[in-house]
Amino acid sequence: MKNLRSIITTRPQTLKTAALAAVAAACAALAGPANAAAAGQDVEANRQASGEASSPYATFLANYVEWVRTIEIEGQARGIALTPKQVELATRIGIEHPEKVRLVYVDEIPFPSEDPQMRKIGEELGFVGPGITNNAQAFGYTIWVRNGFDLTWPMLAHELVHVQQIERNASFGAFVEKYMKQLMAHGHEDMPLEVEAYEANRIHASQP
Repeated sequence: MKNLRSIITTRPQTLKTAALAAVAAACAALAGPANAAAAGQDVEANRQASGEASSPYATFLANYVEWVRTIEIEGQARGIALTPKQVELATRIGIEHPEKVRLVYVDEIPFPSEDPQMRKIGEELGFVGPGITNNAQAFGYTIWVRNGFDLTWPMLAHELVHVQQIERNASFGAFVEKYMKQLMAHGHEDMPLEVEAYEANRIHASQP
């Protein structure tokens, strides 16, 4: 929101159509600055202005955007800057500010599961839950990677594409809206944002 995805996972494709439709409709409530770290300041205003404000899915999305803001700030503080070769890759992919990208290695990709409602909707959408493993996810300019996962060159390229997708959108909320609508319409494998990212896997199949 990956970051909605910017999500690349090994989760099963069991997303509920009704939940996705509700989330896609609620996405219209989201708007804000161009990256996740700056998005939080407009969340409350968007909630009040939107007719979807009472929807649990609109609340989920607004809270998720705010949560991602804090996660990106944390990732910037603790993450590892790209190596010169990785910066070259990010530049070829089209990232305008590759110097901002950080890799953050953790035991588990974070999700606001401590909030029961956030976890409930996250499980409905297939983002978290039993049998679901999230290996890597971009939150703004930070890419969080599960310890033990082999972030190969093509997989890094994939995640960098998601960073670039977030960067080129008018706001993180706008990226979320686009991602959710595509996910509902096409499914994960065939949605244009993921097709673009998987093409990077092919183009950058081997490290130079």
